[in-house]
Amino acid sequence: MQEPDNSLSDFLPKRRKIFYGWWIVVAAALLNILAGGTFVYGLTVFFNPIRNAFGWGAAVTSVAFTLGRLESGLLEAIAGFLVDRVGPRKLMLCGWSVVGLGFLLMSNVDSLWMFYGSFLLMAVGMSFAAFIVIFATIANWFEKKRSRAMTVVVTGYGLSGTLVPLVASAVGAFGWRETLAVMAILVWIIGLPLSSLMRHKPSQYGYLPDGASSEAVDSSQSGSPNETGKGSPAASAADFTLKEAVKTRAFWLLAAVSFFQFFAVSAVMVHTIPFLESIEVSSKMAATVVTGVTVSSLIGRLGFGFIGDFANKRHLMAIGLALQTIGIFIFFLVGSGREWVIIPFLLTYAPGFGATIPLRPALQADYFGTKSFGAIMGIMTLVAMVGGLASPIIAGWIFDVTGSYHTAWLLFALVSLPAVPLILLAKPPAAR
Repeated sequence: MQEPDNSLSDFLPKRRKIFYGWWIVVAAALLNILAGGTFVYGLTVFFNPIRNAFGWGAAVTSVAFTLGRLESGLLEAIAGFLVDRVGPRKLMLCGWSVVGLGFLLMSNVDSLWMFYGSFLLMAVGMSFAAFIVIFATIANWFEKKRSRAMTVVVTGYGLSGTLVPLVASAVGAFGWRETLAVMAILVWIIGLPLSSLMRHKPSQYGYLPDGASSEAVDSSQSGSPNETGKGSPAASAADFTLKEAVKTRAFWLLAAVSFFQFFAVSAVMVHTIPFLESIEVSSKMAATVVTGVTVSSLIGRLGFGFIGDFANKRHLMAIGLALQTIGIFIFFLVGSGREWVIIPFLLTYAPGFGATIPLRPALQADYFGTKSFGAIMGIMTLVAMVGGLASPIIAGWIFDVTGSYHTAWLLFALVSLPAVPLILLAKPPAAR
């Protein structure tokens, strides 16, 4: 077990009324706003300005996003193993330092290979700065309130979309190079202090998960835990090792769900702004739509996430995946003169996608425990990565060949359909 390298007393008020896990949740939510506003959603603003500056095709430019996802998927698997062993703080401090360097390098690109390299550098840093590392930390600090804690954390991504119009305005006013340089500085001055607040496991500091007292834990053991969130999730399944988890049917069904879901999501995430600009929607309005996606996703993140501690998470995820698929079908109908179709797209795709974000890690922790949470999620991410790798390039290639994204959206909607029945089949693994 990792020994704490310093006391929490410097970070806690003298009258410790608030469980420190909630401070971690707040810091994680703010880091997710930063990650989403700069890397996940913010970089899409630079897609067309950089492509136009160098005369690159949409497919060639999309390769950077695919390479970033490939490297990120591989490194997140490593990050999953490391966070289970060394904790989150050191990983995240290193990660945000590297992300800032990546933005700084991208602000000075003068070739396609330098563009790819800067994108890969950011992907390396982000693999250790957020995502799996944050989810594993929250899973350790919460049990009964795990879904609610995850919900607050992923709300950061929902709010991060509000930064995208600001990024677009900055690019229009000052240029894409200058904006990227400023983003590098912001990543350092915001990401590093917040990362220093992260801690590994509550037991290392004399806490119990959820801030519970030992008496409360003893009384809760008499309950009959299950996948719905009633009772202690820690007791609902003994802690599985990675080797034990991959031998279960539930593991591969959950991984397959991620594969089909992210095949579609990756392309939508990368090409929303280029698609809308291709049908003569202004850059600022396209950026506002990205904000609308992230803000609308809060409906799913908050609503489904909070309910997840009291209802069947599998069924809730099935509803979310169905809404997401319907939303992509609706996106296929958006066109010049039919911009109003964006509204039903926002009201279906975004809440559906948002619903799965807090539910997926909470369901994994319920099924397999938290001892090897990072390693198990890392391998699942590798499977999801395969689905997310090709779709941005496919979407770019379809646009280069046909001059339209509509065929791509129809294809991705069809591919995402199997996720719904698969999640319903992913019942809890048998007790060992």
